[in-house]
Amino acid sequence: MLKNYFVIIIYALVILGMGYYFPRSAFVPQLFLFALGFLSYLLLVYQAKEKNYSFFSLVALAMGLRLLLIGAEPVLSDDFYRYFFDGQLVGKGLNPYAALPGDWFTNGILEKNVYWEILLDKMNSPNYYSVYPPLHQLFFWMATWAGEDIFLNIISLRSILLLFELINLWFIKEILFRLKLPAYKLAWYAFNPLVIIELTGNLHFEGMVLTGLLMTLYFYCQKDEKNTALGWSMAVGIKLSPLLTAPIWINAWKKRSFVKFSLMTIILLLLFFAPLLTSGHIENFYTSFRLYQSSFEFNASLYYLLRWFSWFFIDYNPIGTLGPSLNILATLSLLVIGVTNKEINAGGLANKMVWMYLVFLLLQTTVHPWYLIPALGLSLFTSNYIFVAWSGLVFLSYHAYADASYHENYLILALEYLLLLSYLIYHIFLKRRELPFLNQ
Repeated sequence: MLKNYFVIIIYALVILGMGYYFPRSAFVPQLFLFALGFLSYLLLVYQAKEKNYSFFSLVALAMGLRLLLIGAEPVLSDDFYRYFFDGQLVGKGLNPYAALPGDWFTNGILEKNVYWEILLDKMNSPNYYSVYPPLHQLFFWMATWAGEDIFLNIISLRSILLLFELINLWFIKEILFRLKLPAYKLAWYAFNPLVIIELTGNLHFEGMVLTGLLMTLYFYCQKDEKNTALGWSMAVGIKLSPLLTAPIWINAWKKRSFVKFSLMTIILLLLFFAPLLTSGHIENFYTSFRLYQSSFEFNASLYYLLRWFSWFFIDYNPIGTLGPSLNILATLSLLVIGVTNKEINAGGLANKMVWMYLVFLLLQTTVHPWYLIPALGLSLFTSNYIFVAWSGLVFLSYHAYADASYHENYLILALEYLLLLSYLIYHIFLKRRELPFLNQ
């Protein structure tokens, strides 16, 4: 018992250190703490398995670890400044897609004060129109109900995200039960340091995306077409990335059920995106989205290799050529995974989604650590632990923030992906577990 408390105390100190004491420029201390946290995480999962922790005990400990960050300002990401800026616009009846952030002041629509100046000066996207879908914007707005106070905005948004984490834990428990999988597998998500740091600490919305995908699996277990469509549409409405899993629905339903699911999905997506579609500013949204796709590079794998090779043939803007090419390759790969084999249960569906996320992320030009979280949560319903392994390696990508120039060290990235590749080879060729082209 004493050993259990010791691990929990160490893990709590890790979270406090990462959340309150070290900036993201302090990469070495942050990496050391994250590695220690990941080791604590593995020990907690082992203890949960051996001692058969109850669902209440798992949730109490998981939420307790998250609540340690309740008052922390996000350290590893500054996206939240744009969140609150957009949320305040929505609260004032202004369309966040209508103008660039600075234009609201130069046009005289808004007056600057200390609060607005901080948001404008510290956001990382002042030259881009908002790329966050309307459903995303809803939660930004809710976070600003506390007024023009960044600390209170952080607390408000964090409280919302914590509520969704509770929902995630419940859905995971229920799906594990329905698939007759061990209950302790919940611990793989509940205690994961990447999940805690990126969702609760850095206020990213991939936890909400996971909520939608878990809801999708939960109701797919019951062959409930309408609520399955609601879950999947919600995930897409929060962030567009779950669209990558769209091909799974080609063979997931019988014909009549497929029609019901498809019609409901179309209606819901039109509803969720109506504020954007009817605003007359969808071109601004698309412009920023395409600019993001064609300009940003971070923690890429195959793209960086191809970019290095392409320099022998393309002497300018390789991302403009390679980015779209890799997206085409990703689309074709996802279609192949989607059409192979009909699904008979949520486990088979989750397995395909996990492999789709893996293929998609390996072909992207930008892979932020929090992008892994939806696939990590889905992998609990499979024997595929690739995203658990990657969640322990992806923190290496934060080395880019060690100096103000945000320079990436390709040797560190090579280490991340070589270790991931090694695990992937082990999983595929030695264990041969749950490949997307094999029957569940």
